[in-house]
Amino acid sequence: MKHQFIVLALLFLINTAPTSAQPAASPTAPMVLPPPPVSLAPVSPAPDSPPPPAPPQAHLLKILQKEGGFTVLIKLLRGTHVSDQVDSELSDLNEGITFFAPDDAAFSALKAGTLNTLSNEQQVQLLQFHMVPTYLTMSQFQTVSNPLMTRAGGVGGKEFPLNVTTKGDKVSVFTGVDGASVTKTLFTDGKLAVYQVDKVLLPVSIFSKGEDYAQGPAPPTKKPAELSVSGSSEVGKVKTGDVVRLVVGVGVAGVVASLGL
Repeated sequence: MKHQFIVLALLFLINTAPTSAQPAASPTAPMVLPPPPVSLAPVSPAPDSPPPPAPPQAHLLKILQKEGGFTVLIKLLRGTHVSDQVDSELSDLNEGITFFAPDDAAFSALKAGTLNTLSNEQQVQLLQFHMVPTYLTMSQFQTVSNPLMTRAGGVGGKEFPLNVTTKGDKVSVFTGVDGASVTKTLFTDGKLAVYQVDKVLLPVSIFSKGEDYAQGPAPPTKKPAELSVSGSSEVGKVKTGDVVRLVVGVGVAGVVASLGL
């Protein structure tokens, strides 16, 4: 009984005694919050680089003026406004233009007055006959289909036939009236091709086929007439001026003899 009391007393003391000091609780670590999500705005694609500026449009008159030797052609292109037509079509057509340009020597080879006999409409057609509404390189002349269609019009090229032949690097153009050779490339830029030709291309619808429109050779300069003078042991040739002086001398001698001087 006594032992039980002691045990109970000990239990009571144990339960009522202050608990031994617990180690101080470590301070609560601050809560580490995850970083806020970064909103990724849609990245717009870089703007396309602007296309390179288009090269300035070529002008037929400026090309001819820069080259020189095309005074008659330039005058005709301006007077008929065909040069304006070429510039307008260059800005609208994707196929480009090929132009055959006769130089001043080619126009000088025509009979005098040939151009003056043409009406305004015929002058326009003559220039349009030199204009093909397609860009053609020298190598493309070898495979082009004849007849070439020109700006002069016509159905199937029958009214204004223009045929091209090649031999090596030589290009020849035939119209049914005359023929010309391409002598020089004046300008090419992928849209306009200008080739110098040594003859004016005469369309058969304006000029008679088979007639010669070339300027005839200048008449030779007349030489003084040579006359034979006889009456001496030696026969010589005397020019007209000498004959005049001889006649005058004989006349004077006759007058002197008649007067008995």
